[in-house]
Amino acid sequence: MRRSVLTAVSVLSLMFSLAVLQAPPATAAVSISVTASASTVSEGSAVRISGTAWGARLGSVVDLQRWYDGAWRRVARKTLVDTRRFSFRITPPRGVQRYRVRKPAQLGQAAATSRTITLTVTWRPNVTASTSVFLRSDRMWVTRVTGSAPANTLVNVQHWDSVTSGWMTTGPGAVSDSAGRYRVDVDGRPTGWRFRMMSAPSGPRLSGYSATLSAVQRPVPLAMNQETHIRALVADPSPGRASLSLPATAGDLVSVAIDYARVSTVDVALNGTPIATMAPPYQHRVTTFRAPATGTYLLTSHVYDGVSEPVTIWTSTAKTIPYGQICCDADQDRPGQIVDVSTPASPDDMYVLTVPEYEQWPTHTRSFLDPHGLPIESLYSMRTAYGIGQVFRLTEAGTHTLRYIAHEVEPLVVRDTLDPIATTDATLDGGPVQGGANSTSSAGRFRFVVPAGTTFIVSSREDGQLLTPSGERIGHRADETCVENATGGQYDLIVWRTLAYFSVRTARRCPKP
Repeated sequence: MRRSVLTAVSVLSLMFSLAVLQAPPATAAVSISVTASASTVSEGSAVRISGTAWGARLGSVVDLQRWYDGAWRRVARKTLVDTRRFSFRITPPRGVQRYRVRKPAQLGQAAATSRTITLTVTWRPNVTASTSVFLRSDRMWVTRVTGSAPANTLVNVQHWDSVTSGWMTTGPGAVSDSAGRYRVDVDGRPTGWRFRMMSAPSGPRLSGYSATLSAVQRPVPLAMNQETHIRALVADPSPGRASLSLPATAGDLVSVAIDYARVSTVDVALNGTPIATMAPPYQHRVTTFRAPATGTYLLTSHVYDGVSEPVTIWTSTAKTIPYGQICCDADQDRPGQIVDVSTPASPDDMYVLTVPEYEQWPTHTRSFLDPHGLPIESLYSMRTAYGIGQVFRLTEAGTHTLRYIAHEVEPLVVRDTLDPIATTDATLDGGPVQGGANSTSSAGRFRFVVPAGTTFIVSSREDGQLLTPSGERIGHRADETCVENATGGQYDLIVWRTLAYFSVRTARRCPKP
């Protein structure tokens, strides 16, 4: 009985051992480690994803998967070799991307999956821009920029700062619509001032930039004999000048006045040829010129701060008024307007222009012109009871002009007097002749002709000047002046007194002093 029991136990033990030897080995768990060569890259850059499939059987495959369209999708496959290591070199698309490595169930082993790796791929969007220009109601040229950028994105203006040699965001800006279209109006930027459009960044999307543009600041158009308001004069930063345009007719005498103290008068050119050039310093705010031809003139103005405050500009042709009593308000129609006082005259007429002594005689402010518009040089000047008198002798018949040109926009004030010199003709050897001026601010003239070689004595109770035929001046003291062996021709005695008495007579010789 005992032997039978031992035999049975031995058989069961043998059967168990055979069962153990014949059963398949247990399946080992597979783990996958994975790393990426970079976590953030720019669009178009390659990334290497590598790792090890621990415990995987030789010949197994591993798949690199990317999550998109709502599922994990295979993008590459590798077969494992004896090291069980793998490596994938990919160029991921823009944006935030998720990758993992998965070994499918195969060769008696269950599937295994690595951790998820997140890659951020930055990208720079394309921003387009094109320009056009229009004149706004405030007389300012505006550069309109239209283009495309990422949808619903803020698009700003950046301009090039030559001081820092970098781009500065200055605005204005606009938000693109759902189709990515935008429109921005750029003002206050001169020709040559470089700028570009910049779209705002968002997540992995970087700022986008358009090509470099130039704002358009065409010459602001003016019209003759009008008052023009401009929101700002904008200077090109290189020469520091702003541009204006003005049509004029040949022969027009033009004045251009600017009311803003930080803006100077202008230089004038026609088809590139200078017509009037302002000389420094730049304090004058009125420029005058005569148009040599009919055309549109280019005016360039110095702007001290680059961009001015609001400016008013007046353009005027000259205003002509007839000769009369000149005093005080010159009655300009617009600030800076040239005023011409016209008077008809005959050859050998003489005039005296008397300027108050406390005022100077700047030739750019007042001038006496002949019928051709050429300045007449005065014979001499004399201090009078009213001021400084300038004596003029006219050589031809026609309308002469006393011209006043202002260099400021304030009303032109004139306190001068222009009077003809009252002429009294006398005959040599004649008796006393009464003549002279009608006011203390003018003068009297005693005109007579002397044969050559004559000695004569001219008498007057007033001091004056004796003018010889050659233009020489001889000071005349009250009482008598004697001239020996005179040059033949016309002599003129000018005295500065009302109703003076004159006489002239011949003599054998001059009295001894």
